[in-house]
This record gives sequence, C-alpha cells and structure tokens, in this order.
Amino acid sequence: MAIVSATTSANVSPDPSSATPPAPGSLGMAQRLREATHALHRETERAGIMPALLHGTLPATTFHRLQRNLHALYSALEPALAVAHQTDPRFAPWCLPALARSPALAADLAALHGPGWAVDLPLAPATLAMCDRLAQLATQAPERLLAHAYVRYLGDLSGGQLLARRVRDAYALPVGVGTAFYDFGPAEQVAALAGQCRAALAALVLPEQDAAALVDEALWAFAQHAALFAQLAEPAPPVP
Repeated sequence: MAIVSATTSANVSPDPSSATPPAPGSLGMAQRLREATHALHRETERAGIMPALLHGTLPATTFHRLQRNLHALYSALEPALAVAHQTDPRFAPWCLPALARSPALAADLAALHGPGWAVDLPLAPATLAMCDRLAQLATQAPERLLAHAYVRYLGDLSGGQLLARRVRDAYALPVGVGTAFYDFGPAEQVAALAGQCRAALAALVLPEQDAAALVDEALWAFAQHAALFAQLAEPAPPVP
C-alpha cells in the first residue's frame, strides 16, 4: 500500500523533503518519480501499522480506521481529477471508472463496520492535511494532483492482490466481502491499468520547474501517508 509530517501551507508549494530527486535530463516523468520516491516509498511501507497489516495481525477496528481514512482521501482526489479532466486531456487515464476506489471503499466499510462507519471512525490529522492539500491543488495547481494519483493508484494496483489475500485471511472474510477496494478486475486488466498510468506519466512533457514540483508533491504525499500509518498505530481518539 502506497506513505516527518508536513502541515499544509498557505501557498501551494509543498514542504520540501530531505530526499533529493534525481538529476533532470532524459528521465521520463514516470521514471523520475519512481527513482526520486523510492527510498521514502520503502520507509512508508514499513511505517506505523503497515507491518501488522502485512503480517495479518492488525486489529479489525484499526483496519476499519485505515479504510475510512483512505475513503476520505479518495473522495477528495477523484472529484478533483474529474474536474481537471474537463479541461486537460492528460488526466483521462486517471479518471477511468475501473480505477475509482471511493465507491468500493464505501461498500467495504458498510460490510465490515456497518452503516455508521462515516460517523464512528475518525479521520487522522494526516488525512485531513492531505484532503486540504488536494482541495488547494484542485483550484491552484491541478497538474500536481497527478503526484497524488501516482502515489495512490499505482501503489494499489501493484500491491492490491497480495493485500486482499492477507485481509481475507486475517479477518476470516468470505471471498468478495470487504475487499472490493483491492479488486481492479482480472490480472490482465490490473496490468493494463497500471501500464496506462505509467504511460500517461511517461508522456508528460513539463518545464523543469513543474517537473520538480511534481516530484516534491509526490514526496510530500508519501511522507503524509507514513504519518497517517503512524497515527493509526495510536489509540483512536474518542468520537465527539
């Protein structure tokens, strides 16, 4: 699952990361993002609750909180991408119905937690920061939404099948119940979707300043995901 905490600033520029992006040049955007975020991506996969999730020992209530936070994130990201697509065809590969995750997460949460999931399960500070950032980018710098799409969708496409099995085994779920989030269709479709997303990034031609900003945004997103996973390892705050 594809993420130091940063606070949303008054302007659109993300907080700088200590990681240094690879030197620009002939690198395509997909490769540049992958190389620049590799170390932080690996750290994020080991942050907070992630080892327990991967080993099948994460308490069910904490798993529900994770899915609730991801639902909020996708509910902010997906409409922003759809609006950007109305005026920019480069967003088309990120707006395919097969990629949309917020409806699947809502269905999973209803099945796993019950109808009160949106009220019962609180949002973590890192999630609120990311949702604020996405709203800001949607109006001020929509191109940088692609960094968040990269972090989320390609992570879910690459690790979803493994996590679906771990989640089913950990919580003794019937096949098809509570794991719709991880289901992007048959293996051929998963590979095709991932290929389309990578090709869309590889086709981006950006001025160096914009390319660097996209890398910085992806680094910020990974750092916020790491903060989210750490925050979910703490006891849940009481629901007002």
